Amino acid sequence: MSHVFLEMTMTVDGFTAAVGVSLEHPFGLEGERVHSWMRDSVFAGSPGDDDRDGLIDDSAEEVDRDAVAHLYESTGAFVLGRRTLDVREAVWGDEPVFQGRPCFVVTSRPHEPYSRGGSRYEFVTGGVGEAIARAGAAASAASVCVIGGADVARQALALGLVDEARLHIVPVLLGGGDRLFPDAAPHRVELEPISAVQGARATHLRYRVPTVAE
Repeated sequence: MSHVFLEMTMTVDGFTAAVGVSLEHPFGLEGERVHSWMRDSVFAGSPGDDDRDGLIDDSAEEVDRDAVAHLYESTGAFVLGRRTLDVREAVWGDEPVFQGRPCFVVTSRPHEPYSRGGSRYEFVTGGVGEAIARAGAAASAASVCVIGGADVARQALALGLVDEARLHIVPVLLGGGDRLFPDAAPHRVELEPISAVQGARATHLRYRVPTVAE
């Protein structure tokens, strides 16, 4: 079975998006700040970047850029939820967001597969487990990335299908929105630290996820 990792950005108080996620506000009301570290790290150093006046260390910038690059270097397929696709597709447009990797969309609404931005999107109505299994078959020996949203991530963890969690913590207290981890869960999950690295705009944590304890 393919290595499966969870890739999520969240605030210090545990939210992956602000309140009011919609087509008009794909990250919630004023929620763009949560995920801006990825965009800003990619374009750091470009003309007009006010953060490059000596206030941010170059090595910290490199940490953030490496975190973005690491998302794709061993990934063969992605799993995401239907709402994540619906609200962010307009933002992504025809950009190669997933760099040509196939995407498996967890949904209760059947939809014909289609291609956009170099990636093929297949819609899976059999749940998160089926989506990860199909992504694993498509990824072959490469990894499967569960990239959101929060509900799909929680389901994958609860089913014991995640081998590794990569969490990017932005220094914001959002106060409300979509929480990655619920207040209560059916099982305790012990995470084994792999690494913790401070970037210019986020702290990047990696954990090994052992079998869920009964």
